[in-house]
Amino acid sequence: MRAFLLGALLVQTGCFTAWPVGGPWACTDGGVCADGFTCDDGVCCKLDGTPKCPTLPFEGTCPFGSMPATYFRDNDGDSAGALATGRVFCRAPVKEPWVKDSADCDDADPAIGPLASERCNAQDDDCDGEIDEGLARQTWYRDVDRDTFGEDCASCRLEACAQPVDYAARAGDCAPMNPAVYPGAPERCNHVDDNCNGELDDPLFVDVENPGTSGVPFDCDTGQQGVCRAGGLQCVFSASTSQFESTCVARQSATVDVCSDGLDSDCSGTADDRPGCRGPDSLLTAAGVSFGALRFYAPGMTPVPPLPARCMKNQAGSEAMAWLNPSWIATGSALHLWYAEAPAGTWWDLSLAQALRLPVTSSAVANSGAVWDTTSRFENAIVQLCGDSDTDFQRYTPTTAAQHFKLGSQTLRVPLRPLTAEGWSVSNTTFDLSRVRRIEVLLAPEISTGITFTNRFLTDAGIIGFEPMP
Repeated sequence: MRAFLLGALLVQTGCFTAWPVGGPWACTDGGVCADGFTCDDGVCCKLDGTPKCPTLPFEGTCPFGSMPATYFRDNDGDSAGALATGRVFCRAPVKEPWVKDSADCDDADPAIGPLASERCNAQDDDCDGEIDEGLARQTWYRDVDRDTFGEDCASCRLEACAQPVDYAARAGDCAPMNPAVYPGAPERCNHVDDNCNGELDDPLFVDVENPGTSGVPFDCDTGQQGVCRAGGLQCVFSASTSQFESTCVARQSATVDVCSDGLDSDCSGTADDRPGCRGPDSLLTAAGVSFGALRFYAPGMTPVPPLPARCMKNQAGSEAMAWLNPSWIATGSALHLWYAEAPAGTWWDLSLAQALRLPVTSSAVANSGAVWDTTSRFENAIVQLCGDSDTDFQRYTPTTAAQHFKLGSQTLRVPLRPLTAEGWSVSNTTFDLSRVRRIEVLLAPEISTGITFTNRFLTDAGIIGFEPMP
């Protein structure tokens, strides 16, 4: 029907002029025109025919002899358009807002354009390329990660009256793309300079414990045994990675087990275990135990030297004798000493030990070549338990012949609990059996003439050591 009406009007009117906007040839229904016609500024027309389009030039000419010009779409109605929207028209369209001014830098905001006044809003309101000119401005720093600290570089700074979006009033951000890193940020054990002070992983930390200061504990399981299992996370340097790492550190270090407290203090997996508790069952094979044999002279005191008033291993006037584990070989009629000492820095807790077992095979030869008979023995065959000092000791002295060292094989059993065992006299019953650092065996030959004797601490009865309480 529309094509028929257009043809009828052409026949009736002959040479056609531009149709008025809103007339019967207005482009309606979305700008649809009859075949061969184009919708231009609200009317149906032809570029190169009759009627010619009022605003669209054909081959560089306009239908009314005027020269074409470039116009710009003014979407926000502030009399200025955006440069990118420029199109060539014969005249300014009246159906849509097109203008000749292309200086609008924000064609979606009517308050921004070349005719607008500059406001304190961190924007270029008048589109002259400057922000907040003529107003009191300050320097702002680009803050992409929005942690309130920006970068300080030539392209990162901006002068504005108000704070622009993604800018901060402070510089100093050492990780501009990480919002968790900025000056004064909480330091973490992560091989990152979280607080931008130029140091990696310096305390105080917020994700691990800070030894020596109060703070929130970070409990962890070290995977070790006993008291060494409970730990806390700490920032520890790793030699393998050459950096600090969050590491589970035991809150208690391994020590010697303390008898009867029920704690696995040496972190072995067993509470109150040997050798720290009850003493080693075999002194000759326990790790770290040191041994020695000495001889002390007492001129004028024959045939038997006097008993000392202290433990003897560290006393002056001694001479080393042979100790060929498990044999103690000595000569002469002086006072002789054999000792076994706990590993350096440790002690034996004998509070739950019942006895010291001394299985020994003794033999002796006089200097003249004569052999002792089986009735010969040693005088003053005593045992001393030494504590933290040489004057802190407990002494066991035999009171019957059965407790004396003698030739042949025997097993002497020195009672630690109870102290009233028959055959032994005990001094210093208040001695602390939980801190025994050394045992000493003292003896002297019965005869005054020089001899050579051998005590071998190994028989079918077992090896020298401590017996636990039953």
